[in-house]
Amino acid sequence: MNKVDIYEQRIHNIFPELSIENISLNDEGLNNDIVKVNNELIFRFPKHKDAFEQLNQEVKILELIKDYITLDIPTLFYKNSEMLGYFMICGVTLSKEMLIEFEEQKLQFVAEQLATFLKELHSVPNDKILECDIPNADVPTKYEDWVDLYQRLHHEVFPHLMSHTQEWAKNHFESFLDSKSNFEYEPKLIHGDLGAYHIMFDKQKDCISGIIDFGTAGLGDPAMDIAILIYTYGESFLSRFYKIYPEIPSYLKRARFYAETFELRWALLGIKSKDITWLFHLDSKKDIKYHDS
Repeated sequence: MNKVDIYEQRIHNIFPELSIENISLNDEGLNNDIVKVNNELIFRFPKHKDAFEQLNQEVKILELIKDYITLDIPTLFYKNSEMLGYFMICGVTLSKEMLIEFEEQKLQFVAEQLATFLKELHSVPNDKILECDIPNADVPTKYEDWVDLYQRLHHEVFPHLMSHTQEWAKNHFESFLDSKSNFEYEPKLIHGDLGAYHIMFDKQKDCISGIIDFGTAGLGDPAMDIAILIYTYGESFLSRFYKIYPEIPSYLKRARFYAETFELRWALLGIKSKDITWLFHLDSKKDIKYHDS
């Protein structure tokens, strides 16, 4: 049996009355295999031990935020220690290329949808987060995390970089790591991986239809979510968020630093996993403004 057949059998064992008319598999993720059934249902299967624990944490987060978020998020219909099942949020990935084609009114509307989502997510009450025992996001969250990351990059990635890129990376990290105060922030509930592939857009309704995959979500620096949007869409687009989320400018210094680290972190993943496809994420064209805000 191939992988798709194995997953189809596992789904059938749990839902014997479900008529599977079509099924597809996306196994490109680091943590989960994603199985789509009948273009209506999504099943996520963890790939390793840490991913099983991550799945349990995601369930807690989805159940916590459902009363606070306006946009659609995954609605669970099944959960156990080995699988999540939720209703599919229809749409296509909101790519930067799509944004470029939007006329002004649509572009601003989409920006405000995303700004509202972030504002709502980052505003989930702390007492509710503590009640649900939400862990840290699966991203670097503390000064010590970044020091450790820099040391690993220095030993494992730098030897593969050209000398001028090594010098840039060294200056980028060391100038920011020079002061712990650069990493002081009030922890918020964050998504942690708000790339284009997790933002679904409905072309018929001309709006964002929902946000998916909260597998890396948890307590962390709200500037990390901002950084991913800067990296994905550019800081010019982000400036459209300010009316809805006026606190964003106060996060920009950290967000710009984070945004410039993503490619190095992906290179580290590629080297450690011996998977060169992670290097295909590299893209030096970023709309990042380096003036003080």
